[in-house]
Amino acid sequence: MDNENCRLCGFDRLTLVNQDNRRAFYLCGNCELISVPKRYWLSEDDEKKRYSLHNNTLSNGGYVKFLSQMADEVQMVCGSNSRVLDFGSGADAALSQLLNARGIHCFAYDPHFNRFLQDDNERFGIIVLCEVIEHLKNIREELEFVNKHLSENGKIILRTQIYNDLSKFDGWWYAQDVTHISFFNEKSLRTAAGLLGKELRRTGCSDIFLLE
Repeated sequence: MDNENCRLCGFDRLTLVNQDNRRAFYLCGNCELISVPKRYWLSEDDEKKRYSLHNNTLSNGGYVKFLSQMADEVQMVCGSNSRVLDFGSGADAALSQLLNARGIHCFAYDPHFNRFLQDDNERFGIIVLCEVIEHLKNIREELEFVNKHLSENGKIILRTQIYNDLSKFDGWWYAQDVTHISFFNEKSLRTAAGLLGKELRRTGCSDIFLLE
């Protein structure tokens, strides 16, 4: 894999597990993250163009239904004074809008769309990563950013599709999106949680996880 180590745990033995007509996919022998080598990554401009094609707005009823599941999870763990950060909010920050409409103070962060924190020392009781972690190019650095802005005893709510069976990875719809460059199973998600000093908990949704 061009001498790349695992971007999550740093392990140096990665094995080719699948290759389609566009990209190759490598499995970490330690944490079981599946990743796409850098040579296949889109440029930042091309990546942003792809995101801009998505109709991730409140006018899209299907997307609102999808986000409402995430908003429900936030509401269940949100304390009365909790401040929420929507990490990787997208251009329209639709989840932030939904949460604010429910009376939950949510702030949007997404450097791709010029959404930044006003104060580098801001901390939040809950940080949400909704369909974000699979896009991250520097997973460990981004998780350090999340940890820096998480309040003591804060919680992370993370949404991503996970793979359960390597034999079914070939042709998996989630791996067809060329902006997705990391694919997790439960073990690799637990590794990510461990980097944050958290335990991974399942929720009522198969693709939503609580780190606490």
